[in-house]
Amino acid sequence: MLAGLLAAGCARGPAGPPPPSVESCAEFGIGAIKHHVTVTSLPAACRGLTRAQVNLAVGQALYAMTSNVHGKAERRARVRELSPLLGRLVTTVPAQRSALPPPAAASGRASGPALGFAALIAWLITVGLGSWMMARWITRGGFRRARLSKAGVPPSLIFTHFGLAVAGLLVWGAYLATGLAAAAWAACVLLLPVTGLGMALVSLWLPERSLAAAAVPAATVPAGPAVPAGTAAGTGAVPGANAAAGAAGVGQPAPRHPPALIVAAHGVLAVATILFALLAAVGSR
Repeated sequence: MLAGLLAAGCARGPAGPPPPSVESCAEFGIGAIKHHVTVTSLPAACRGLTRAQVNLAVGQALYAMTSNVHGKAERRARVRELSPLLGRLVTTVPAQRSALPPPAAASGRASGPALGFAALIAWLITVGLGSWMMARWITRGGFRRARLSKAGVPPSLIFTHFGLAVAGLLVWGAYLATGLAAAAWAACVLLLPVTGLGMALVSLWLPERSLAAAAVPAATVPAGPAVPAGTAAGTGAVPGANAAAGAAGVGQPAPRHPPALIVAAHGVLAVATILFALLAAVGSR
């Protein structure tokens, strides 16, 4: 039996050191304080622990070594006296790196205002081009001709399209100033009728532009030779009637339309405005 016990003890071997823990780190700190040793490196009893755990172990060691001191003031003074011995024990532990998700979340939050300002810039340029086209249409007699002839693009359609676009721009500015998601969605809702009216205006403008382009060559054809007086009398024509008719035709100039490039840029910027506004509204939730 004795031989068997000796063989089992030799086979088991010596026990290894205990794994690092807060308790083992605190015991190491108590021993360092008892021997007045200043710790300058991280001992094996504290390796693998976080800075918070090492700080807790240091606090336990200081509390254990000052438990026999009476009075709060005396205990605090004793703790300040012993703290330099274990002060570097906490600083030698590497700081924990921050997790990666918070920067990703911050970048996601930053994309919302960027899209909002991109939509604002595109919206301003779109409204600016629309204002220029409407002012050009009014100053060149388009509004007067539309009222008199009741043909072409209705003025009410143009003014409604422009008014809703400006109203949506103001609501979008309120969203950027306040950050309210409801204001962003209200501006997006206003973009729906603005888009529909814009498509209606384009569908009415294209045929009118084609007719105006076809009428320009006919208006520039030179007048024929003068009709003799005898022929006018023989046919019963009233003298000067042809001249009056020609003057009436010349007095109605063809309407001037905005350049096609401006209209195309207006449409492309409108599409960009809708895209940026929707993305910013979705990100504002």
